[in-house]
Amino acid sequence: MSRIVVAGTGLPIPAIGFGCSSLASVGKKNALELLGTAYDAGVRHFDVARFYGYGEAEALLGAFVKTRRAEVTITTKFGIEPPPRTNALQYAMRAGRRLVRLMPSARGILQRRARALVKRGRFSVEEARSSLETSLRELGTDYVDIFLLHDYEPSDSSVDELVGFLADRVKAGVIRYFGVGTRIESVLRALQVNPELCDVVQFENSALSRNREKLQDIRPLLVVNHGSLAARYRSVVASLKAHHELAADWSSQLGVDCSTEETISGLMLSYAVHANPHGLVLFSSRDASRTKQNVRAVLKPAFSSAQIELFGRLVERDLMRAVQTA
Repeated sequence: MSRIVVAGTGLPIPAIGFGCSSLASVGKKNALELLGTAYDAGVRHFDVARFYGYGEAEALLGAFVKTRRAEVTITTKFGIEPPPRTNALQYAMRAGRRLVRLMPSARGILQRRARALVKRGRFSVEEARSSLETSLRELGTDYVDIFLLHDYEPSDSSVDELVGFLADRVKAGVIRYFGVGTRIESVLRALQVNPELCDVVQFENSALSRNREKLQDIRPLLVVNHGSLAARYRSVVASLKAHHELAADWSSQLGVDCSTEETISGLMLSYAVHANPHGLVLFSSRDASRTKQNVRAVLKPAFSSAQIELFGRLVERDLMRAVQTA
């Protein structure tokens, strides 16, 4: 079983974590069951943010970890401020979820409208303090393991005051580590101009978008990756379904059936873990069976290191250029 020790905790946990970005969209009962499925399958790290579900996701995660807090680690984030949770907003959210269940194609339209309601770039000390206090209250805990600047865009402006506040919260035991969670270009820039913010860095990485390699010899205390599945997974599956000869070639070389979605998702998650040694890899899902399947792919691997490395070479040879230029 692949395990890491999360910075500052001394707690060895599985290298696979559960992302809570879509947790609030399934309703409270289903959300708690989904978290339970992930936990029972072996997940011990949960990633959330003040912004997710307009603040609802933290409360759902808090309800779940209430009796398990010492057994899990939690990341939450600040910098994207959701709108106040008024009765009108909650009614609109419930109506929107019902609409998406009836008409899934409406999800993109609703997401674009929702993004217009949030406030980004909220990284002042007072905004950090307020967000942290709210997150602790919603999560029902007196500390978070990792506190990230959400979608942070570095600049030449001084961050000394913010770093001082975050360091003080570390000394007080309210957070264990802090860092940035943003796109890889901003991570690389932050490592240059604001390295004091970058003990933990979180960004997308997958077999198709190999951002982890861009860190080269830079070694933050902890690297957290997300996006190993999602759109990248759909691109690989679609390519293999459209080109049966390619699926047959991969199957022959890898010794597994690459025409099945379970095989591809397992290979892509395994590749992400292999590419981020001593780090965390996150996935998100609204489906309990897929959640169990994804965790099993990492904690009870069906593929050897040689197969995972060969899979990476096949993706690079056959798909990377086409997908990246699409």
